[in-house]
Amino acid sequence: MSPSRAVFTTRGLGRAVLCTCLLATRGASGQASVPVHTAETGMTAQFRPIRYLEDYDHLAASPRRSAWEAIKYVALWPGAYVSFGGQHRLRYELVDPEALGIGPERATSSALFVRNLLHADIHPVPHMRVFGQLGSFYALGIPSEHTGPPDVDVADVTQLFIEARASLGRAQVTSRAGRQEMSLGSTRWVSTRDGTNVRQSFDLARVTITLDRVLAVDTFVGTVPELRRGAFDDAPDGRNGFWGTYATVAILPDKLLSADGFYLGRRRDASYGRVSGRETRHTLGLRLFGETAFGLEYIAHALGQVGTIGDASVRAWGLATGLWQRLPGPLSPVRIGLRGDALSGDRRPDDGTVTTFHPLFPNQTFFSALPAIYPTNLYDLHPLLRIQADAVTLEGGCAFFWRQSVDDAVYAPPGSPLVPAGATRARYTGAQLSVGLAYKANRHLGFNAEYVHIYAGKAITDAGGVDVDFFGTWTTYTY
Repeated sequence: MSPSRAVFTTRGLGRAVLCTCLLATRGASGQASVPVHTAETGMTAQFRPIRYLEDYDHLAASPRRSAWEAIKYVALWPGAYVSFGGQHRLRYELVDPEALGIGPERATSSALFVRNLLHADIHPVPHMRVFGQLGSFYALGIPSEHTGPPDVDVADVTQLFIEARASLGRAQVTSRAGRQEMSLGSTRWVSTRDGTNVRQSFDLARVTITLDRVLAVDTFVGTVPELRRGAFDDAPDGRNGFWGTYATVAILPDKLLSADGFYLGRRRDASYGRVSGRETRHTLGLRLFGETAFGLEYIAHALGQVGTIGDASVRAWGLATGLWQRLPGPLSPVRIGLRGDALSGDRRPDDGTVTTFHPLFPNQTFFSALPAIYPTNLYDLHPLLRIQADAVTLEGGCAFFWRQSVDDAVYAPPGSPLVPAGATRARYTGAQLSVGLAYKANRHLGFNAEYVHIYAGKAITDAGGVDVDFFGTWTTYTY
């Protein structure tokens, strides 16, 4: 598919999704309201996961309460200001052994990852801004020949875009052009990849339309930057294209039911066992989510994928669900949950059709802080327990993994075969037990620690793999 055809397809699908969602909102209560792209709008003590979504206009008429707050609104001229910020993170990881022990050497990894981010948000005139962010990323304790993105990047422009906003009747229109972070929906398929040292960014032209907090439509087209470990060398990659339309609509009031409908397209060089070549893959998806008055939260995804890779066709599918229940009364800080996924694998490697699911840009810490198993060719079941009291959060769970197809590989991030197809006929991959603790000392400073143990199943042990222990701790300072 040519780039011009991709843009045409994205626009056409965007109009179709927009019309569908507008029709749906007519039947909804006037009080229906949905948090637009919940992962982007989530806040923890003022700071947002995606920093350009913070708004400091209110400080123009407010006294400064701290030295850090003073840099959040620096007046330039009437109606213009610049806001500065940053984040610094130290993350220590111990993995014993790496790669589930599969390979000629069962090496133990012990490394300290350093992330430094600085940004400036310039508002020269009302309804327009320029946002720029610089990043520097290091991995200490790993031989240099074994490091690379997303572990190490000496210095680079991680975000740089221009934004314009306008009102069209009841609709708010925001357009951005340039390098930017983007997370969509629950971040299951498009995320900022915060767990790794170098976060995910995109080179995009992007338009977001919101209508009375009932409807949001995001349409974009662009490329995925090629990450390199040097200084200012992360160039746009014309061979790695990404485009799509993502719409969110509130159907029932009080957050009871909302829906996402999306189309995501990607073009890249790919390999799946015996099939490799230029891949163009189209993902169509639906997400339903909501929250009841008695504390039950739910989410359900259904996805289908079509396209081509080399001379082969693509036919894949995915299902993902999750339930969370908040306990009543004095136990209200406690929530119990259950997640589950079914993501297709390739059943007939030589039939000219690839049915291995591609999760695009997944949140790699969805199962735990150790991203050992990649979400493709997978069945998983993941019971969880979370206790949140003021500044402390404790979460534990155990994910159980099976191969969806025993004729396809077991995959590890970023989608490389860990156990090749044909190496074993076992379906059970293993279990991943995790316990994590988070402490928010104040709005700037946070501490996290997590322990993970992987019990290797027969699909792993048949390939020479063993159980794995992981310990990680990270300290984050944000301003």
